[in-house]
Amino acid sequence: MSSGQGLWVGGRQVSRLSDGWEADLVAAFTDDMLCAYRNRHPEFLSIPVYGDEDVIEYSLRGSGRVIAERLNLLGYTQEAALEYLAQAVEEQRSTWRLLASKDTDWPAELDLPDHYTAADWVRDVATTSQAPMPQTPFGDMAAPLRMLAYGNPCLALRAALLAMPDAEVVFVIGHGDPDDAGEQTDLQNLCADALDQVQATASAHAPVVVLTEGHSDVAILGPALALLYPHLTDLVRFMDYSNSPKGGAPALVATVRAFAAARIANPVIALFDNDTAASDALRPLDRAALPHNIKVLQYPPLEMASNYPTLGPPTLDAPAGHLSHADVNGTAGSIEIYLGRDVLTLPNGGMRPVQWRSYINGSKQYQGEITGKKEVHDAFHEKLTLAQANPELIETQDWDGIRKILDLIVNSTF
Repeated sequence: MSSGQGLWVGGRQVSRLSDGWEADLVAAFTDDMLCAYRNRHPEFLSIPVYGDEDVIEYSLRGSGRVIAERLNLLGYTQEAALEYLAQAVEEQRSTWRLLASKDTDWPAELDLPDHYTAADWVRDVATTSQAPMPQTPFGDMAAPLRMLAYGNPCLALRAALLAMPDAEVVFVIGHGDPDDAGEQTDLQNLCADALDQVQATASAHAPVVVLTEGHSDVAILGPALALLYPHLTDLVRFMDYSNSPKGGAPALVATVRAFAAARIANPVIALFDNDTAASDALRPLDRAALPHNIKVLQYPPLEMASNYPTLGPPTLDAPAGHLSHADVNGTAGSIEIYLGRDVLTLPNGGMRPVQWRSYINGSKQYQGEITGKKEVHDAFHEKLTLAQANPELIETQDWDGIRKILDLIVNSTF
């Protein structure tokens, strides 16, 4: 494809794209706006055509209001455009006054008064854009638009659309040989690919959003991150479940699907318990089909949980339930198992057992749950409060399980 790129609003050039164009400009358009015209004299052709040579002009064309709305959502808002214009007007004023100071023949009408603002620029361009020979404080109509020609194309476009909101926007990508039939095919997904690139870039610099099965996980992991990894708290955001009526693995799977459908740009880590209920809920989720910025993880296995006391159903020999040891990784690994030996140890020195609950047919195994959840949480928050008051106590407390979960978050790659 040849050169000849440019950006027009209402038939008036607002950017020469002399430095090329970035993905965010292309993302302001959609793939169905792609046009290819075979014309001996293309309307917006910015390279000369001699003799009978034919060219194909490849362009993206859309309604000014549609493009403005898309630019808003890409971060190029009206406020940003006005700020950009204010700076451009001031630079133009300073440049002209410098030239006037060196050239006695410099036209006095080109002086911009101190009170001339970005809003005045928008007004003047709006009121004169339809006139056959429009005049502005800059001179002819083309002059104020030339002020934008070599700046940021997205902001220049957004600024021009403040003045000409109903005008057609034409983004000429370039020109090619009409015999090269494959060229347009290569452009079919240009805008969608550009949007993916923009969102991937935004995702790379956005805070990681961590989803859990419920509020209790957040109430533990959030303060633990601040205690153990205080230098990372501005880069990790835990989902607030305080107003959420539902929790558990199925609800988290639904949230993951909703985030994927909404194309959330942030890196997202969905943290599931290391138990049967979570594994069963995850079975129908196609992880491979999720966007690259969404990771589905389960709490990591614990060595302590590989030989842990469990309480089975009552029998004739054990009416209160049968106590035995089992590997509860994958069957009873909820957040409580990770809170530390110092939290899980009973007054008699034994570990608080896991109680086997229901048998889940889909996963062909039982679901377990720590006994005395409230007491476990109370003991953990007491430990947390002591460590917050005196961080030296961290070395004497058991934070191994919580560190493993936090390390899973910190070391995830997208």
